[in-house]
Amino acid sequence: MQKKTFCILILFILTIQIISAQQVDKVIISGYGGQHDLDVKNAFLIGYASYNNTPFTGEVILYSNTLQTSYNYAVTNNYDLIIRSTSGLSTGLRLAPDYPTVELVMPAGSNVYTQVFFGDVLTSPVVITGAGEDSNQTGYTLEFYGEDPISGNNLSSYSNGFIAGQLAFVANTLNCSFDSARVLAREKGTEGGLLDLYNGFGEVQPQYIVTNPLPVELTTFTAKLIGKNVKLFWQTSNEINNYGFEVERCALSAESKAWEKIGFVNGNGNSNSPKDYSFTDDQNNLTGIIKYRLKQIDNDGQFDYSDIITITLSPNDFELFQNYPNPFNPSTKISWQTSVSGWQTLKVFDILGNEIVTLVDEFREAGSYAETFNASATNQIASGIYIYKIEFKSNETLYTMTKKMTLMK
Repeated sequence: MQKKTFCILILFILTIQIISAQQVDKVIISGYGGQHDLDVKNAFLIGYASYNNTPFTGEVILYSNTLQTSYNYAVTNNYDLIIRSTSGLSTGLRLAPDYPTVELVMPAGSNVYTQVFFGDVLTSPVVITGAGEDSNQTGYTLEFYGEDPISGNNLSSYSNGFIAGQLAFVANTLNCSFDSARVLAREKGTEGGLLDLYNGFGEVQPQYIVTNPLPVELTTFTAKLIGKNVKLFWQTSNEINNYGFEVERCALSAESKAWEKIGFVNGNGNSNSPKDYSFTDDQNNLTGIIKYRLKQIDNDGQFDYSDIITITLSPNDFELFQNYPNPFNPSTKISWQTSVSGWQTLKVFDILGNEIVTLVDEFREAGSYAETFNASATNQIASGIYIYKIEFKSNETLYTMTKKMTLMK
């Protein structure tokens, strides 16, 4: 499978950031209260401003209560983020899936090692953090580690607040979801996008996330010939600020031999899960070598191009003929031709799409072929309309055509 990374240049413009809606606007510091939680709040604000001194302009409150009660309060009052200032990760992991609208960031464990996390940080509904200046010095399995900006003693609760502030800054600056900011922080972390057993993805590095190119990662881009139309398929593994895709075509048989826009497909904006796309080019009067590419456009107007895929179209390249005789009883001949070698499959289906029989399923050289379909050799099929379908695969291009035939007993 080919992997292609689009590069999206995100330009940090302070005036745009100020007027745009923040993704993280209301934050709860949930814990036991007092000076400790006030210090966690300050750690969050320091983390938020750590890249370029941008202040957090939203609301941050101290809420001295259990995590369950904190979640209930957050949902009722439309808070976006809970920063838990104490240990108790097992409770956070149990509760978080029930509150998908509220993000939770909390330490992997306390500094006295009262709890250890053995789960999968990639699928964790909680952002799990640890403390350290150049490595995870609390020794827990975690997603990110960070500095303790309050005491300088690598206290996990202060590092937790600092990391939460960095992630909130990324989300608000790029106008993306907190989960998308989390994905970007993994990729741009000090571990180079790799999950280290000891250090997770390393430290969050906002300076590289908001200034360096960010990926819309294209994992597949293929073409399929359906009848005389070309259908394009592609998939992304993750997206940040993806406005959409312009589909461009270049027909080498055309006089200009230039790229032209033939359509547009909306993107999914921000996503950290696979997304599938397709587009049908129904200009069936084209012949010769046809090239396609995607112009991926982000929300700021920046763009980049995909790799080019090529197919060859000819009136005689691939043709499925009408069966003869038609109507028939009990047998009929099905003929087709192709000028390119490849894997060929010929099947017969009833009108509901149920497969009746496979007549061909093998590699064949270029040429003309015919197969006989004998209805009496099948399981007593009745009179009616049936569909025969030929598929031909050569390299990354799949050709397919269907026709109807009538059995009349």
